[in-house]
Amino acid sequence: MEALTFRAEPEFISALRSYADGLGISVNAALREIVAPVLGFSKRVRTARRPRNSLSRFRGTLTKEDLAPIIAAQADFSRIDEDMWK
Repeated sequence: MEALTFRAEPEFISALRSYADGLGISVNAALREIVAPVLGFSKRVRTARRPRNSLSRFRGTLTKEDLAPIIAAQADFSRIDEDMWK
């Protein structure tokens, strides 16, 4: 197999990475699967290896401002309710 360098805008690369991550495949495999049917090499469409409800495509997209209320809402998760255990 030969190597190919691909240059694109950061937004395009980010979208390609999200697509690949959603399928549980590498970016190279995702790009091959997108381009292959256009070039007449394959008609197969890959289905996701991960459940379709995977949130991994959103990893790293929250800002600190977005994350603050989520962390605050989770603060009680580590608190033990003593009355409940009596």
